[in-house]
Amino acid sequence: MTRQTRRTFLATAGAVGFAGCSSIAGKAPLPTDENERKTRQGGASSVPVPHDFETLDEWRAVPRQGTLSKATDDPYQGSQCARVTGSDETKEGHIVRSLSGADLRGTNLSVAVKVTSHDFAKIAVQLHAPDGRNVLRLKRTLVGPKDRWVRLNLGVTAATGSPDLASVSDIRIVGRPVDTNASAPIEFLVDDLRTVSRPKTGAVMFTFDDSHATHYRAFKLMQKYDFAGVEAVIPESIGHDDRLTEDQLSEMADGGWDISAHPDVQARYFPDYSPEEQEDLLKRTQEYLQSRGFEDGARHLLVPKNEVGPNTFDLARKYYDTVFSFGASPNAMPFENEDAIVSRVNGKNLDVTKRYVDNAAEYGQLVVPLFHEVGTDGEISEADFESLLQYVEKQDVNVITASQLIDG
Repeated sequence: MTRQTRRTFLATAGAVGFAGCSSIAGKAPLPTDENERKTRQGGASSVPVPHDFETLDEWRAVPRQGTLSKATDDPYQGSQCARVTGSDETKEGHIVRSLSGADLRGTNLSVAVKVTSHDFAKIAVQLHAPDGRNVLRLKRTLVGPKDRWVRLNLGVTAATGSPDLASVSDIRIVGRPVDTNASAPIEFLVDDLRTVSRPKTGAVMFTFDDSHATHYRAFKLMQKYDFAGVEAVIPESIGHDDRLTEDQLSEMADGGWDISAHPDVQARYFPDYSPEEQEDLLKRTQEYLQSRGFEDGARHLLVPKNEVGPNTFDLARKYYDTVFSFGASPNAMPFENEDAIVSRVNGKNLDVTKRYVDNAAEYGQLVVPLFHEVGTDGEISEADFESLLQYVEKQDVNVITASQLIDG
């Protein structure tokens, strides 16, 4: 991906909501697989879903959608993992495993993935339940880091037909480059597929970037509903025109908010800085928060402009307990935090955000909408913002902060 393509992508990602991610699942074939036919006929028994990839005998590549091989040089755990290489024609890589009617009701999934070919990629898990006409899709956009293992806590993004999680015939793992004009196919590693018993109640976390003064108004609106949020602070901006003051930050913290880190990368992206410069930005931002009494919030990094380079990820995990970036999807709960990035969605798209709130309620997951300016000149009006608060209040979800996510 060229620098100009990267900048265009990052600038427009929130606006379009990564709508192109639908192409990942759009090519799923109809249910011609023998295992799916047996499942529909009740002729097969289910198998355990978690998988350590120490053998690939149960997995296969989908025809015309790339290849599957083992990789032993850098597994996430154990002695080997799966390497998926995309097709030269489609650039996508698909692998599939029969689950023979597994019951995944009350279950959430996570998987470790390392993308080795592209800076930005889309990874999807598809659950055929019970066949290719009834599919639950869990899709994630990775805005980095390339060449690093990341645990994806997979959230439901869409469904085709009427998926029945009591009878899942197949699980498919799909990857492709974000750039639809990419000349090289995707290559990624997969390891340590896990299941967890999901909570009965989902969650929503409201996050706000860049210390805009209008966030104080959002704070007041959320107080009416007894909601707390996460403020992502650029220390250098505090007290300037159209930005929050330290007194306002203190009031928000007293109201239960996390006052968290959003380093000042100015017109650049985090990976554009040297590792030493990145480390200095991360440390200085955290030290500012700690010196003002925001110790709880200082544990959390909301990555500015969303791009997470390999060094960014390594350093962020050194200094912070959680890392947040745009991922275009909800997150599975309970959240497996080790090596993970919390996925955020653009809150200004109300229809999409409300749909993800519904998914969070139905599947016991976490959706994290992000906002910049709120109000007349902002990306979301006060009226629309409050309508979202009202919608969330009526759903079977808890509103939590970043600290509540990891502290319980």
